[in-house]
Amino acid sequence: MYNANFHRFLELTTEGDAEVRSKPEIPTVSEWAKEHLKFGADKIQASVLDHNAHRLILCCARQWGKTTIVAIKALHTAIFNPGTEIVVISRSVKQASLLLNKVCQSAAILAFPRKRVLGYENSLHLPNGSKIFAVANSEKSSRGYTANIVIVDEAALIEDDVIGSASPTLSRTNGKLWLLSTPNGQKGLFYHVWHDKALPGWLKVKATIEDSAYATPEFIAEQKRLFPFNFRQDFYCEFMPAKGSLLSRERIEQMIDPTLNHTPLDRLYKEPK
Repeated sequence: MYNANFHRFLELTTEGDAEVRSKPEIPTVSEWAKEHLKFGADKIQASVLDHNAHRLILCCARQWGKTTIVAIKALHTAIFNPGTEIVVISRSVKQASLLLNKVCQSAAILAFPRKRVLGYENSLHLPNGSKIFAVANSEKSSRGYTANIVIVDEAALIEDDVIGSASPTLSRTNGKLWLLSTPNGQKGLFYHVWHDKALPGWLKVKATIEDSAYATPEFIAEQKRLFPFNFRQDFYCEFMPAKGSLLSRERIEQMIDPTLNHTPLDRLYKEPK
C-alpha cells in the first residue's frame, strides 16, 4: 500500500484528539522514485528529475525514456503539492495520453485509484486535489485551464501557435513550462529555445543514444550506416537542416566574426525625392 505519510498530516492521539503532524521532508524525485517505484535513474535522468527547473527543455534521443522521466517528475510534483494542475500537450490526444498513462501506472504502484476529473476523459484526479490533463494539439484545447505546469511532449513537432496559446494558462500561477522532444529540423520554438544562448532561466539537458543503457554498439553502428541523416537527428540529437539546404545555422555562425564592427552599407536603391 501507498505510504500515507505522503498526504496525511493529521492523526489521532491516544486520547482521541486530532493532532497536526509536521509535514514530512520531501525527498528528491530520484530518491523517491528509487524507493517507491523501484526506478533507478542514471546521472542525466537524475539531473532532470531533481532540478527544480522553472523552464526545462529536454533534447534527447528516441527511446531514451523522456516520457517515463517526465511522468515521474510530474507525479511527484502532484503528490507533494496538493491542488496542482498539470496540462500535457502533444501532437495528438493519443500521444499526450501516453505520458498520462505513464503517470497512472506509477500512481497505481502507489495504490492510488484511477479516478478521472469529472467531464475530462483523459485525466487523473488524485485524492489531494491535484489534477493532470492530456489535451489535443490545437490552439483551443488548452484554453480554460489554469495550470501550474504545462508539459509539451514532442515539442519539435508542435506548432508554435499551440504552445503560445497554452503559455497564458501559466500566468496566474507563475507556472512551469517543460519542453521535451527529439529534434526535427532547424525551425520552431523548440529549435530556437535550444539555440538561444541569451535566454535566461532555462535548464537545457541533452541525452544522445550513447547516454542510453539499451543501445548496443552493434545497433548504433548499424543505424549510423543505414540511416545517416535520421541517425544524426534521432539518435545524436542534431538539428539537421532540410535536405538540399546550402548552409546550416551552425555553418553560418562559424562564419561570423563577433570582433568585427558592423559597418552598414549605403542602400543600393533610394526612394525618389
